Amino acid sequence: MANPKITYDPGNGPATLLFRRPPRRAAAYSYEATRHDNVASSGVRESVTERVDRFLELEMEHVAFGSDLIAWNDFVAYALRGGPFSYYADSSQAAFTNYWLEDANWQADYKSAGQYTFKLKLRQVVT
Repeated sequence: MANPKITYDPGNGPATLLFRRPPRRAAAYSYEATRHDNVASSGVRESVTERVDRFLELEMEHVAFGSDLIAWNDFVAYALRGGPFSYYADSSQAAFTNYWLEDANWQADYKSAGQYTFKLKLRQVVT
């Protein structure tokens, strides 16, 4: 299995972000429901579900200073503005899922000499 990749179009043509290392501790499934529950005094429960959102949370533990960190910075600068992008869990395969960046801020924290770390929360685009 190849590392993931992200493709997006920042306005000047398609761009590809190739992961040099795979994300760490990425959950297989992450859901959040927008739901309204009402329990009557008799104990009967009524539940109204508006929607169920799917998320992908990535922890990039070791991103190297230089071209790798610059590529991430370029992508996040685009994604923070609300632009959609395609995430390929395996860059050698054609299957992908479209996401938006759920986070409203981003910071690449120092991990060790020449290495930075950060987390991203992605919301699956509903079509």
